[in-house]
Order: sequence, then structure tokens, then C-alpha cells
Amino acid sequence: MPMLIDVAELAGLVVEGALYGVFLCLFLVCTFDLLKRRARGKATLHWPMTVTGVLLIVLATARFSVDAANVFVAFIGHDPREARIAFLADPAQPLFTAKHSILICVLLVGDSFVNYRCWIVWGKRLYVVLFPIALSFTSAAAGSYTMWAYSHLPNQTVFSEAKWLKVFFSLSLVANAVATSLLAYRIWAVNRETQQALSSLVRGSSSRSSRLTPIIRIILESGIFNAMYLFVYVMTLEFGSQGLEIMSEMSVQLTGIIFSTIIFRISRQSRDDSYYAAQPASLQWRGTRDSRPAEGFGPANSTAPTRARFKSRDRLSSTSKETQVPIEQYGAGSYATYDDTS
Repeated sequence: MPMLIDVAELAGLVVEGALYGVFLCLFLVCTFDLLKRRARGKATLHWPMTVTGVLLIVLATARFSVDAANVFVAFIGHDPREARIAFLADPAQPLFTAKHSILICVLLVGDSFVNYRCWIVWGKRLYVVLFPIALSFTSAAAGSYTMWAYSHLPNQTVFSEAKWLKVFFSLSLVANAVATSLLAYRIWAVNRETQQALSSLVRGSSSRSSRLTPIIRIILESGIFNAMYLFVYVMTLEFGSQGLEIMSEMSVQLTGIIFSTIIFRISRQSRDDSYYAAQPASLQWRGTRDSRPAEGFGPANSTAPTRARFKSRDRLSSTSKETQVPIEQYGAGSYATYDDTS
């Protein structure tokens, strides 16, 4: 027996309530962590991220409220069951338009933040993110047209505009996948260049795991999860199941959960997005006294400069005596050891 829409709406509200609670807790944890780190001088307020987080929690709260109101109106104000089903299946109802308009806004906000991060990481090169940006706004336009058609065209049902809904979710899926792939590739490429530059200078550097590997994994995991969800949504549309309402009520909260998880896990790293967009520069060190001189060479006191290429905004930077870098370099008959304890 196929699932009827009143059962789908009620089940969707229960699942949405649980996911909203998870999102709210994650949002509060991220906010507390940011404020604590900012008070210690370890973090600054990142306005695009802050605005995105606030927009998502506000939209998630609005969506949960509208869905709850929709279920209450259907179950309390419409009896018998046939009248309740007719009310919930009518896409011209204001509550139906409101909750799906919120979904369109949430997906646009989420895609825009991914596009923004990709733009920053790629050195603010607009041509790199032009394609995913175009896909995101085309997706939003398709969703907006669908809402207009539901409200103004006669004899509409939930699946009357299924083809436009498929366009809406498919374009959002592709836009998110492209931007996420570009973002992960840029971070991987910068890390690879840095590792190669150090491999000839630092003993054993090639065998050490990169600090950026967890970031790349987080980004790819979140992108894959989001793509899987949107794919399931499109398949639900294709088969015409009433489970579409459950997917719709989960979507806003899942977007917020993915966003909060990414921000919290990446915020534990010490580098922001602008690091990966910087130009390469030369950093210069001078050797220090070490207790392991090499036989047949000069004293263990080395002042020969050692140079390596890194990513930095400055054209040339020299470490001071207070700066300690995790490098052990052989030169002029001794090993100069640099230990990062900062």
C-alpha cells in the first residue's frame, strides 16, 4: 500500500524535529567555540561564515515552524481524512508555498557559501567559480518558477511541475559538486607543492602525513553526502513517491548540519581559506648550533642560509629568533634543528 501524504507529512515532521535539534546544538557549539577562540586571540570573526550560519539557523527555524503549522492545520482543521489529504496535496496553499520557498533559499545560501570559499581559495579568480555560480542561480530560478506555477496555474498537483523540480535539484547537485571538487583540488595542489618544496630540504618530510589531508577529507565527505541526498531527492521525484514530503522536510536541517559540521571541524585547523590563495615566497633561515657535527667538515656552528619555497602573502619573509620552524637541515658540517612549539 503506497504511503499517503498525511502520513508522509507527519513522519517528516518527526524526523525534521530531531534533525533541527541536532542542527541547533551544532550551531550553539560552533558559536561557543568561535567566541572562546576569539577571546583567546586565536580566531577572528569571519563575516561571510557568520552571516551564512545565522541565515541557515533562521531559515531552519522558520521551516520547522511552517511545517508544524501545516500539520496542525491539516489534522485539526480538516476532517474527515479525505479533506485533510486534499489540503496537504494542494500546492496552491500558502503554507505549501512558504515551506518550499524556504527550501529554495536554503539551497541557494548553501551553494553560495561553497562558491564563495572556492572563490577565496582560488585567489578571487571569478572565472574559476563562474560556472557553479551560474548553475546555482539557474537552479534557484527553476525553483522559483515552480513555486509561481503552483500558485498561478490551474489544476496543479505536487507532481505537475516534477520536471522543473528535477531541474532545480539536479542543477544544485552539479553546482555543489563542481565547487566542492575545485575547492578540494586547490587545497590538495597547494599542499602537494609545499610538500615537494620541502622534500629536498627536510629529511623524512615525504613520509609524514599532511596536516591538510583531514581538511580535504572533510570537504569531500560533506560534498559526497550532500550529493547523495540530492540524488535521492531526484529519484523520489522520478518515482512519484509521497516520500518526497519527508525528503523535503529533512533537506533544510541536513543542509545546516553539513554546514555546521564542516565549519566546526575545519575551524580546529590553524589556517584560513586565504592561505591557499597566496603567492609563493622564499623563507630564509640560518643554521643554529647543534650537537651532531659531521666529521671532516667545519665546526658545528653554521651560519649558511637555507632557503625553501612556501605559500605566503609576503614576497620575502625571514624568521626571527623567536620563530621556530619544524625543519632539520644539514649544512656546513652540522644539522640545524628548528622545532615548532608555537
